[in-house]
Amino acid sequence: MTTKAQSAWEEAVGALRRELGDNLYSCCLYGSAVRGNAIEGVSDLNLLIVLQESNCAAHSVVARALAGSGQVDPFILGRRGFERSVRAFAVKFASIRRNYRLLHGADPLDGIEVDQQIERFLCEQGLRNLRLRLAYSFVTRQQNKAYGRFLTHNVTPLFVQLSEALRLSGCTIPKEFAARIPIFEKEFKIDGAVLRDLLALKQAPKQLSDAAQVAWHERVFPMVDAVMAWVETKWPA
Repeated sequence: MTTKAQSAWEEAVGALRRELGDNLYSCCLYGSAVRGNAIEGVSDLNLLIVLQESNCAAHSVVARALAGSGQVDPFILGRRGFERSVRAFAVKFASIRRNYRLLHGADPLDGIEVDQQIERFLCEQGLRNLRLRLAYSFVTRQQNKAYGRFLTHNVTPLFVQLSEALRLSGCTIPKEFAARIPIFEKEFKIDGAVLRDLLALKQAPKQLSDAAQVAWHERVFPMVDAVMAWVETKWPA
């Protein structure tokens, strides 16, 4: 982690502690900053913020505390119903649990387990949702001008979803995204070049011409669809 990134999360957590006081039950750093593959100036600092009481007043306080922390991406939950939230976002929390660092308070994930069938269901749901939004973003690209941004913003979710699908089938997955690509190629029978190019696009986002958007979609959608077909074959309905 860079000195700049560490200073950013230390400042954010300090502000949260001052502003929230006892209402801040826990704060954890997760994602690329903990995995060690954060991109300076591109990657967010992902903070899991657990509040004793998650309400409108507390949200206003969090907004005020993080007002100067543009790099921080907060994931805010309350203690009430926290375990149910973990089950509802099982894939996200499975990823968080592998790479997180407790910054303040009690460890909110200590002792929490999720049934594998629930994880598989939600992983498939996430992949289907990604495929659905990918098609929607492409079809509406002339009106919304958002297809390029959609690709860039969904590189990490794509790698996470593909990784979770394989982990839930017993595969060991490396921490580094680039190191995962050969495994994806072998297991899903896909061309890893598109994944390498997506990582490069995330590192250096750029405006895409309409012809470039068409070319990207003709590479990315079949890959996601192939993973979806793998899920349908490997996992019982």
